[in-house]
Amino acid sequence: MGHAGRECERPVITEVALRRSPGLACRMRSMILAVTLALLAMPASAQPTEPAAAAQLRRLLGSDVTLSFATATATDVQGSAAFTAMVLTKGTEIVRVAEARLDGLRDDGIARLSLRGITIEGAPMPIALDRLDLEGLTVRRPGPGQKPVPDSFTADLLRLENWRSGGDSPVNVGAINIENYGTGRTGQATMTALEVGLQGAGPVDRVTIARVAYSGLDAAELLTALVAQRPPVTAPGRSSLDIEGVTVSQGGTAVARLGAFAMRGEITPGRPHSGSVALRGLEVNPSPPHAEWMQRLGYASLRAEARLDATHDVPARVFDLSEFSFELREAGELHFSLRADNVPEGMSEQQRQSMRLVSARLRYADLSLFQRWVRAQAAQQRIAEPALRQSLIQQSDAMLPGPTLADARNAMQRFLRGEATVLELSASPSAPLSLSQITGKPQSSLAGWQRMLGLTLTAR
Repeated sequence: MGHAGRECERPVITEVALRRSPGLACRMRSMILAVTLALLAMPASAQPTEPAAAAQLRRLLGSDVTLSFATATATDVQGSAAFTAMVLTKGTEIVRVAEARLDGLRDDGIARLSLRGITIEGAPMPIALDRLDLEGLTVRRPGPGQKPVPDSFTADLLRLENWRSGGDSPVNVGAINIENYGTGRTGQATMTALEVGLQGAGPVDRVTIARVAYSGLDAAELLTALVAQRPPVTAPGRSSLDIEGVTVSQGGTAVARLGAFAMRGEITPGRPHSGSVALRGLEVNPSPPHAEWMQRLGYASLRAEARLDATHDVPARVFDLSEFSFELREAGELHFSLRADNVPEGMSEQQRQSMRLVSARLRYADLSLFQRWVRAQAAQQRIAEPALRQSLIQQSDAMLPGPTLADARNAMQRFLRGEATVLELSASPSAPLSLSQITGKPQSSLAGWQRMLGLTLTAR
């Protein structure tokens, strides 16, 4: 069918067709040339089309942030994509995310964000965390020249797990869970396994907290009010704050522990606002700067409990601190109560000067603290305890002179002799006294203060 020098031979039908139609041969040669040029122009391996959510994310991050990833897969939901090995770079800071999923990305927020294996490098405080979940985020962008504030954000859920940060004061957190955050929304949150390292020559170098939780609080409003230095707007309902399992240590030795701190509040229309604070299981161990006097008074440790209960009748503008008690076991108990009127809600500094004292009471019950102090002072001065007590009695004569203070002087001296263990000081002015009246007319003697405030001192 051909000779040795011929490379190939056209089929008979093609040969006949081309001879009979020269135009067809020309067109086929043109098509072959075009296909060959197109193939030569293609890259060695074509890149898949980037998901629309990735392009949108780039735009939202801004031109100063570089985004890269190993893979990006679009999902069926608009504004959604799944990424692996995501890297965000801004200057010297690099954020790496092993896995990321975006659902419902918008210009003003996102329906759901899920990140796994996050590290932040190049920042003053390097950070790593295992997991971050965010749902229902909406961001209100600030105007020109304005900065974002806490109430610029709302979110249905924020969850962080196993937060670890370095630097001079490393912080580790087991988990953070925040729900229903935003102005006008009463939410709740918990944080567990908090550990903070404190570098320096201070009395403590480590603080751990087992659990922190709040509920029924508008956290966005509270934080915004704090930034603006104004009273927060209150809303009806119940709220709580709990802090549990606090340990403060130095060099691996516990300096102090707190079992629990609990705060409760309730605002009910038509009823006085009420609130309470309780502190349980406070323990302080000997360490500088208080180790010396604890040893001198014979305390291996100090254990305390405290409680506060108060109400505020906003329409009547009456504030009642019914109880503030502090008990130092094997030491003493302190109780304080107060009633004041002309107390508006969200009181300003000027209004505070118009607040009026109706009555107050302070009571101290000695459980052994004063007796220990007398014993220690007598030993230090190398005198007998009765002689030290008599010296204190003579000092009280000089401090509480004259017939007007005779009852107060007698009560104090009964306590100093050890005949009484409870001292109670009460204030009952003949008419409510404003703070400006009290501070504007300082008295030159205790007798003057007694007349102004209606003071009485009793012992039992």
